[in-house]
Order: sequence, then C-alpha cells, then structure tokens
Amino acid sequence: MRTYTIALVLAGLTAMVGCSKDEQKATPPAATTPPPATTTAPPAATSAAPVASAAPSAAPANVVELAIESVKNTMTYDKTKLSVPKGSTVHLTFKNNATMATLPHNWVLVKAGTEAAVAAAGLKLGEAAGYFDARNKDALAHTPLIKPGESGDVTFTAPDPGDYPFICTFPGHYMMMKGVLTVTP
Repeated sequence: MRTYTIALVLAGLTAMVGCSKDEQKATPPAATTPPPATTTAPPAATSAAPVASAAPSAAPANVVELAIESVKNTMTYDKTKLSVPKGSTVHLTFKNNATMATLPHNWVLVKAGTEAAVAAAGLKLGEAAGYFDARNKDALAHTPLIKPGESGDVTFTAPDPGDYPFICTFPGHYMMMKGVLTVTP
C-alpha cells in the first residue's frame, strides 16, 4: 500500500510540474505525448498483482472449444480428425449418443503409438477406475467414462505440434473408436 501511495503522489507531482521551456524545445511533440499516458497508468500498474494478472488474461484468449460425439450404438466417434494450435487451452465436450447401457465411452488423448498400452492399462484397473489409468504418462488428457445419453468434458493445454491419437479405453473399443488430434505450430 505504501508503494502505491508513493507512486500515486509521484504521478500527481509529475503531472502538475510538467517540463521546462528548454525541455519542451529539445523534445519533439511526439515524445511529450507518452508521459501523460504513463501518469494515468501508475495507479493500476504499481501493484504487482494487477501486472501479473494482466499477462495471464491475454493467454485465455486462445481457448479452443471442441465438441465430439459417439455415433449412435456404435464404437465410433462422429469426428476422426480434430485440430488445435500449440499451447492453446482446449475445452473438449464429449457426448455419448448410445442408447444401449452396454456402450459407455470416454475420450482419451494419447502419445502416438501408445494406444494399445493405454487401453490395456485401463483394462487392468477395470470399471471402478473407468477403464483408465490416470497415472499413465502416455495419456495426455481424458474425459471420464460417459454413460449413454450423457456428456462429459475435459480442459487441457495443447501439447507440442504433431499428431496425437485419441481413443476410447472401454474394453474392446480402442481399435475402432479412434481419431487424431493435430496440433499445429
């Protein structure tokens, strides 16, 4: 608070005192324009918290909303190709359109070439874990297991550029229920 008060007083003094005639002659008119802008900015910029929060508020501007669904009573997604830019915040909503109770699904983003291993690890943990091992380092993002007629979502940061498979880890589904998320530079 003391730093804020000092900065406010200094800003006020700077605005009241202004420049001498010699300084005004030596400085082009364009250079005298910024100081008034900086004299109004210090109250907001003197506190460390607003400055820190100003930078992150720019980052959430790159939020990508994705929606994907299962195709009726099949083991397929309605989209097999998705794309997002690197580093974006991705919010994916998955809707299970199945009507049969025996067709719960999830959406799991994995590292290339690890689909079978991630599905097998989920199978070992069984239904209680939603057929997904959350400790698996090859799984990058996932929704919970979604019952027929319901929806779920996941929010994650897009990884480095490349192609990343997505699968359903419910037993027997990953070989048919799959697609690719392409992360662009």
